Amino acid sequence: MLMPRHIHALACSDFDETYFAHDRSNAEDVAALTQFLSTQTDLLFGIVSASTLDMITSCLDEMQMEYPHFISSNSGTELYYYKEGELIYDQSYEEVLLEQGFSKTTIIETVEQLEQEGIHLELQALFVNAPFSRNYYYYETEAEQDKLHLERIRNIATQHGLIVNISKCNPLIGDPANAYDVDFFPQRAGKDAIVRYLIQKYDIDFEQTYAFGDSGNDIKMLKAVKHGYLVSNATAEAKSLYPHHASHPYNKGILSILQKRTV
Repeated sequence: MLMPRHIHALACSDFDETYFAHDRSNAEDVAALTQFLSTQTDLLFGIVSASTLDMITSCLDEMQMEYPHFISSNSGTELYYYKEGELIYDQSYEEVLLEQGFSKTTIIETVEQLEQEGIHLELQALFVNAPFSRNYYYYETEAEQDKLHLERIRNIATQHGLIVNISKCNPLIGDPANAYDVDFFPQRAGKDAIVRYLIQKYDIDFEQTYAFGDSGNDIKMLKAVKHGYLVSNATAEAKSLYPHHASHPYNKGILSILQKRTV
């Protein structure tokens, strides 16, 4: 997709199970959304995902999908723009994170403290090299104990100056059943932070901001825009947390909302 010359609107989409179906069953819908976006000369459209950049680009290449205008990977801690066939890293966004004096050692120390308290988190090895984040699984035990453990994880993260995003895993994207994703990253980062950064960077009217997701880790991003929607295939947890749902799944859900926007 060519970068818009004059950016007046923003649309952010989660990747796996939102922008496309994990089982690769919606190629026609992907093409339809891509075709529509090519006609929107003022709309900046991109992916904001917990996945690594390599995971995202490998999937885009495999499905022969066009690259969006931007990709934010590793839970909104990295930002790239796609211009003239190349991915350009946004150094300014990184500087915002570095200004906080962030170190991944802080995350490791947080997890070690939780382990000492009997709360075990399993490292997600695919994300171990992410510069500003670290992802874990928490496996369910007993409901009341899990509630206490998850609240303790949030409290300890806050004490260490971290943001933690906790959401039910989705087995449809290869996650284990009966587990939670537990993602740690620095303050002023995350999917919602990417939204706010881009709105400010491009001076976008809040009325012209959109976001789409399918799981609990998308809720903050959906709340950071004027028009936030869960696609209809979203998880039950996400639907219980957020009221605005598109009437269609995946790309078709995104397209059905963006087609209604007024310029």
